[in-house]
Amino acid sequence: MKISLFLAILHLIMTFLLAVLVTFSTTRIFIRFIRRKYQITPQNVSFAVLLASVIFSVGYIISGLGEPIFKAVNIIRTTETETTAVFFGALKYTLIFILLGYIFSFAVVVLGMYLFNFINTEIDELQEISQNNIAVGILVGTIIIVVSLFVKESIVFLIENLIPYPEMPIRT
Repeated sequence: MKISLFLAILHLIMTFLLAVLVTFSTTRIFIRFIRRKYQITPQNVSFAVLLASVIFSVGYIISGLGEPIFKAVNIIRTTETETTAVFFGALKYTLIFILLGYIFSFAVVVLGMYLFNFINTEIDELQEISQNNIAVGILVGTIIIVVSLFVKESIVFLIENLIPYPEMPIRT
């Protein structure tokens, strides 16, 4: 009973830290690449809507990685005997899963932005957002959220296939 309580508390702490990390790093990365390139001011509501959509989408996709991470940790814990092997194995799979989650999440953001360009070829969405066109910010943000809602389960399924399940003996 004590080990399951410890694992539950560890899971809670890990997911909280992951949420803070995802929110902070997504904001920093997106601001660095978009706001500086288009000279967007902090008072730009359209950019804030787009940024909120990006943070939500990335967080939503990465939130699905908690279960695969803990499945991998539990499998490593049952198959490895040394504590250091368990620690480094768990760390390895956690970092791989989070890195892949970030890559796929930002691919979804880029895909959502290109989807808007594909749908509406007359305007440059980032230029409109830099001019505080709130309608464009809402529309692009909504497209990004919808794409992330559709692809989250597929991304989680793909990452779950990387879990190191032990080989099962085959009887003949």
